[in-house]
Amino acid sequence: MILYNISIIVEDSSHEQVVNWLKSYLRTSSFETKFLKMLDSPHEGNTYCVQFLATDDITIVKFQEDVVAELQAYLIAHHSEKAFIFESKMQYLSLE
Repeated sequence: MILYNISIIVEDSSHEQVVNWLKSYLRTSSFETKFLKMLDSPHEGNTYCVQFLATDDITIVKFQEDVVAELQAYLIAHHSEKAFIFESKMQYLSLE
């Protein structure tokens, strides 16, 4: 299983609009995601995460095409230079 994470760092002046848009957008997504706020972020502003569990890279690519591309387009159009994202993939490991 792969945990795909998108971290969104948003300036204080834009974070409320970004959060409201994300909540609305993610409710309509066909992917089951988790939406989190990072409490102890080392960055200025606010840091949010959208997480998605995937079984393979093909599913992640579909998520990137359907969800991440729309998120990037929204941020560029409405919050240019006030918000940015970075992505990470993490693989679950057995403790054995």
